[in-house]
Amino acid sequence: MMTSDRTIRWIENLAEQELLIKSGEKSSIDISTTKDEVLSVETGNFVQDLLHQFEYLVRLFNSRVESDGLQIKLVRGSDSGSGFSLIRNRMKLTLSAPSPGRIQLSCMKIVEDMPPKTTVMFTGVIESEFGTFHDVEWYFLGAKVGAEQVARHYLTEFIQASR
Repeated sequence: MMTSDRTIRWIENLAEQELLIKSGEKSSIDISTTKDEVLSVETGNFVQDLLHQFEYLVRLFNSRVESDGLQIKLVRGSDSGSGFSLIRNRMKLTLSAPSPGRIQLSCMKIVEDMPPKTTVMFTGVIESEFGTFHDVEWYFLGAKVGAEQVARHYLTEFIQASR
C-alpha cells in the first residue's frame, strides 16, 4: 500500500502530540500545528514536482532547438527544496518558496549597465489551501492548478520573454 508523504507526516505529528499529552507536557492535540508541518512538507514536495516538470520540458525544448542561442539552462538551488532558475539571453526565471504554502515565480531581464541591474518582466504566485480532509491544494489566481500546468504556462511565458 502506498501512503503519501503528507499522510505519513500527519500521523507522525499526531503521534508526537499524543506522547506529549501522555507525558503531561500538552493538554490536547493541536490540529493547526499538524497542518503547519504538513504544509511545510507539501510545499517542498510541490517545488520538487515543479522542478521535475521544468527539467523534462526544458530538456524536450532544447532537444528540438539545436542552436545554442535558443537553449535554456536550468540551474538548481543549493538546497533541494529551495527552488531553481531558468536562464536564456540575459533573462532569468526564478522559482522560490519564501514561506510554506507560497511559491513565487519572477522573470527578470539583466541589463548590462554599469553597475548591472535587473528589470522585472513578470511575476506570479501560487498559493496553497487546505481542501477536503486537510489535503493541500495549489491555486493560481483562484484556480486549482497542478505542477504540469504551472510549468507549461511559465515556460511558455519565459520562452516568449527571452527571445
